[in-house]
Amino acid sequence: MPAQVTPKPGYFRFDVTPYLKEIVDCMGAECPVREVSFMKGVQLAYTTGVLENTIGYCIDHVKSAPVMMVTADAELAKLRMESYITPMLQHSELDHLIKSTDEGNGRKTGKTDKKIEWAGGGFLIPFGAQNANKLRSFSIKYLLNDEIDAWPAIVGKDGDPIKIVRDRTAAFEDSRKILDGSTPTIKGQSKIEARFLAGDQRYYFVPCLACGEMQTLRWRRTSKQGVVSGIDWKTDEDGDLVPGSVRYVCKNPLCAHEHTNDDKSRMLARGEWRATAKPKSPHHRSYHLSALYSPPGMQTWEACVRKWFDGWDIANDRVRDHGALQVFYNNVLGQPYEVRGEKVRFEAVSAHRRQDVYSYGQIPNEFAKQVTTTPILLLTCTVDVHAHSLNVAIFGWARDRRAFLIDYHVFQGDTEQKDNPDTWGKLRDLIESKVYTADDKKQYRISITLIDSGYRTDTVYSFCADYSGGVYPVKGRDAPPKGASDREFASLMSPMGTGAWGITVDRYKDRWSAALKHGWDGHSLQPEGHFNAPQNATDAQLKELTVETKRQKIQKTTGKAEGFEWYRPPGAANELWDCLVYANAALDLLAHNWCVVLREMPSVNWVAFYDYCEQQAPYFSQP
Repeated sequence: MPAQVTPKPGYFRFDVTPYLKEIVDCMGAECPVREVSFMKGVQLAYTTGVLENTIGYCIDHVKSAPVMMVTADAELAKLRMESYITPMLQHSELDHLIKSTDEGNGRKTGKTDKKIEWAGGGFLIPFGAQNANKLRSFSIKYLLNDEIDAWPAIVGKDGDPIKIVRDRTAAFEDSRKILDGSTPTIKGQSKIEARFLAGDQRYYFVPCLACGEMQTLRWRRTSKQGVVSGIDWKTDEDGDLVPGSVRYVCKNPLCAHEHTNDDKSRMLARGEWRATAKPKSPHHRSYHLSALYSPPGMQTWEACVRKWFDGWDIANDRVRDHGALQVFYNNVLGQPYEVRGEKVRFEAVSAHRRQDVYSYGQIPNEFAKQVTTTPILLLTCTVDVHAHSLNVAIFGWARDRRAFLIDYHVFQGDTEQKDNPDTWGKLRDLIESKVYTADDKKQYRISITLIDSGYRTDTVYSFCADYSGGVYPVKGRDAPPKGASDREFASLMSPMGTGAWGITVDRYKDRWSAALKHGWDGHSLQPEGHFNAPQNATDAQLKELTVETKRQKIQKTTGKAEGFEWYRPPGAANELWDCLVYANAALDLLAHNWCVVLREMPSVNWVAFYDYCEQQAPYFSQP
C-alpha cells in the first residue's frame, strides 16, 4: 500500500485490522459461505482489506474465476480501478500476471476502466450500476458490489440493478461469491441494511482490558441509574469538548474501566465475531462494524465525538444539523439514518399520562417535587386560533423544562370579533381571573400568554394590544431569518405598535418530537424536558401531538432534496402540538427577559432563572 492511499503504507497486515480477517476468509474458495454483506462506517480499511485482497486472491490463487466489480456509476468504477486496483497490482507485484490488453504491440494500454485478464483465464470487469443493459452479457463467479447504497433503485426499463447483477452468478450457484459492502444511508431505503438484516447479523465483540467482559463498541449510553457506558467525554463551561477527555467506558457497571483510543489495538486483537440472528439463507453471513473500531492512527474516538457535536446540540439536547447528524450515523455508527423528529406514535404519547396523579385543572406539586426536584414554577398559556374556535392550553413548568399539561380548553364560537363572549371573552377571563391552587396550597396565575397570529391576524393584534404586557401575538416560521442573533425567537412590531414575536417552530418541534418518544420508569428523576399529561387527557387530544411528520423537503422544480420539513396532512388536528411548541417558546421568553434584558447576562442562565423562580416565587404565591 503506497503512502498516497493510506496513513499506514507498506504490506497490509491483519494484525492492524483483525476484524477483517474472517470477512476475507469467507471469500476463499473452500469456505461454504456464498454471500457476504458488510454494513460499515468509514476508515475501517474495507477497500484494501476486503475488496482489493479478494481481487488479488482471485488473480494469484483462484486464477480462473470471472470477477465483476460494480460501483454506483461508470466514472466511479474507472476511478476505483485507476486509484486503487491498478496501484494495488503494481505494489503487490501481481501486474506480471495481467495479460496484455493491446494485441497489436504486446504492451498494456493502461485503460484501467476496461476488462482486465490474467494468467489462468480469469478476468475482472469493472461496471457502473447505471449500465444495467450491459450487465446481462456475462456469467460471473465473484461478484463484488461496492457502496450499493449509492446505486440507483431502478435503471431505466431494466429494473433493480442489484437483482440484475446477482442473476449474473446463476451459473455458479454452488461456488459463487457475492460481496455487498456499503456505508448505509436512509433507514428504510438503505440497500445494505436490507442485506445485513437478511444475513446472520454479526457484530465484533472485544474485551474490556480490565474485567475481560466481551462487548461491542457502542456510543454513549446512560442507564436508569445514571451510569454512563460506551463512548464518554467531558465538556468545558462553554459546552465544548475537552481535548483528550474521550474514553470508552466498560458496560459492566461493576467495572466501568475507561479505555483510551490507544487501547484499541489490544482490544481489537482479542475480538471475535458473533452471529446474532438466523440468516434467511444458510450460506449468508452479514457483518456490521462502526468507525469506533477504526484502528489507532486512523479515525480516533475524539474525531467521532466531534462529528456528533456537529449534528447534535449537546447543551439543549436537540438536533443541530440534520445533514451533519446523518453523516455521523452513516459514517461513524455505520447505521442508516432515521430522521429524529419523525411522526411520534400514539402509544409513546399515551404513556405520558399520569394515572392516579392529577387531572385537568389540578397542579400536582407533591408529585412534581418527587420526580423533578421542584414544584411547578410557573404557568404559561398558548392559543391556537381558528375560524370558529380558540384552542387554549395551560402548561406548568418545573425545573429543566419538564412540562405539565394543566388545562386544555376549546372555546367554540366566532373568532372574528374580539368582543365575542364565547371565545375571546372566555380567554380574557382565563388570563385575568383564573387562579389555580396546587395540592400544596400554592396559588398560580398565568405568567405569559402567546396567541398564534397566523389566522385572524388583525383580531389577534387588537386583542393583545389591550394588554400592556404579558399577552403577545406570535408568528411561526420554519427557520430563523438570516443574521438573527437568537435562533429560537425574534422580536417584531405589530401593526398596533405593540410587541410581537417570531418563533422558529421547527427547532421546538424537533425537541419535543424527541422528548415525546422518551420513556420513563415512573419513579426516578424525570429526564430533562419530559412531558406530563393529566390522567383524563383524551386520546383525541393526545393524538394532536402525533399528526405531523418530519420528512425530506423536495424542491419542486429540480426534484432535489433541500433539507427537511415538518408536514401536517390536510385536515389533521394538531392544535395541542402547536400549543406545546409555543408554550416552550413562552418559557424561553420569560427566561430571556429575566436573564438578558433585566440582569444583562450575555445569555440565558437556566440554573439562575430556575433558582429565582423557586426561591423568589414571582409566578406563584405561597400558602
